[in-house]
Amino acid sequence: MRTIKYQTAFFLTLFAGILSFSSLNAQHILTGPYIIEPGKTAITIRWEMDSKGDYTMEYGKKQSKTDKKHLVLRESKNNGFLYEINLKGLKPGSSYYYHLNGQSEKSWHTFETYSNNLDKFTFAAMGDSRSNPEIFKKIMEETEAVKPALIISMGDLVEIGANNKEWHEFYFPVVENFVASTPLVSTLGDHETSGDNGDLFRYFLRKDEPVNKQWFSFDYGNCHFVSLDFRHPDDQEMIGWFIKDITASNKEWNFVYMHRGAYNFGGHRTNWGRGIWPELFSKYKIDIVFAGHSHLYERFLPVREKGTANAVTYITTGGAGADLYEKVFNKTIMAVSESVNHFVTIKIDKNNLDFTATRMDGTLLDKFEIAKNKNGYDKAYETSIISQELLNTITGFNSAVSQNLSEIPLYAAPAKYYFEIQSSTSYNIPFSIELMPESKGYYSMETYLDTLRSNEKKSASFYIKRMKKPIEISEWGVLTPEIRLRLIYEQGSKTDTIIGKPINYWPDTDSE
Repeated sequence: MRTIKYQTAFFLTLFAGILSFSSLNAQHILTGPYIIEPGKTAITIRWEMDSKGDYTMEYGKKQSKTDKKHLVLRESKNNGFLYEINLKGLKPGSSYYYHLNGQSEKSWHTFETYSNNLDKFTFAAMGDSRSNPEIFKKIMEETEAVKPALIISMGDLVEIGANNKEWHEFYFPVVENFVASTPLVSTLGDHETSGDNGDLFRYFLRKDEPVNKQWFSFDYGNCHFVSLDFRHPDDQEMIGWFIKDITASNKEWNFVYMHRGAYNFGGHRTNWGRGIWPELFSKYKIDIVFAGHSHLYERFLPVREKGTANAVTYITTGGAGADLYEKVFNKTIMAVSESVNHFVTIKIDKNNLDFTATRMDGTLLDKFEIAKNKNGYDKAYETSIISQELLNTITGFNSAVSQNLSEIPLYAAPAKYYFEIQSSTSYNIPFSIELMPESKGYYSMETYLDTLRSNEKKSASFYIKRMKKPIEISEWGVLTPEIRLRLIYEQGSKTDTIIGKPINYWPDTDSE
């Protein structure tokens, strides 16, 4: 009788265990696990489940010796349930194992905390993967081979941020193996705001920032990272937060990243926060400013604000998968420009920074170094620095030949092309504006000749006439054949050319 009793108890216990294990596995993981930010003594890991449950995880420095923690339900959206665990009291500079109970033994993952005095590590940066997971996957594979400690992203991870399906098709399946062990920390892109003002982006990837105030910062080793919300270039609250945050940083290296760039020559030709943020970046000793939005790679020569010692390098890195845009290169202010899928890696070694941009096929796209010393920078970096005044003036030229028309150019009634430009330099710059050769067969204009004088603000206009040939205008105002201008300027003994973007027709609604 005793034997039967023991056997019955054994089978009941075994049966209960099987039911418990089956129940856990029946609850499907939609996304995760993924780490949302790096940490030194604490880290946050998330899973999204398809149902509520009492989920637990194990973690420890050894798989054979672990602690058990209950996951906390953070929020629910689109029939998904977002759970997270905040692990605290971790040892700096240590590796930990973890896995979700009820999953197979093969589901163990690892993460690392960074050490107190970490000054040697590698991080990666990329942007605008959007709706091309095949390209994004190849970019991620090349990036993982470098073994970065973390990745920062310029946003536009999906096409429509409010579309839950896209997050589970375009983003999480590509990064899932990587983000289980290494954080990928993204800034908010404009496509993430599509449909819900960035709420689903906040749900998946951020902590407790309000949906309309997606700015934040974090540290890793001897580096400080600041992510800005591209929607608020003039917002005094974000400006005040940035000043307070960066002033409190005592790190060797300071990086800013955001979706739209303050300086961008090709693609969208954005000028985010111009007149406010470049001065702040210089004053508060930001080393590199990363941006995306334009789907290409650009590196501007380092720039120095008058009266300051610090130099800022502006990088456009928007080549992680979205359809590529045309490049525009200007040798006066740029080091490299290429329309190509790519990613960048930054190797930190104390007060030395080694920057590499790599094409999707693994070939070298760009490379430079910044070495800091007690006197400032090493000679190679120092001699490449240009003035903030020159950068502002030349990018103003780029804008001058990239405006839209508020009138349709006709043969009998030419359209007026209007532009404004301002010099920040202490010397005069002669320049001319003319049609590109491919536009001359369909449009005509007299070459515009002028000189932008020292610290002058100029408003000017000229007329563009259509030849006796048909043109088409799309519902978005795109003209076919296209009108494109080029500006040729003289700087001392050097001459350079800027090619504007195709000019569209955009009615002046303010006058209606």
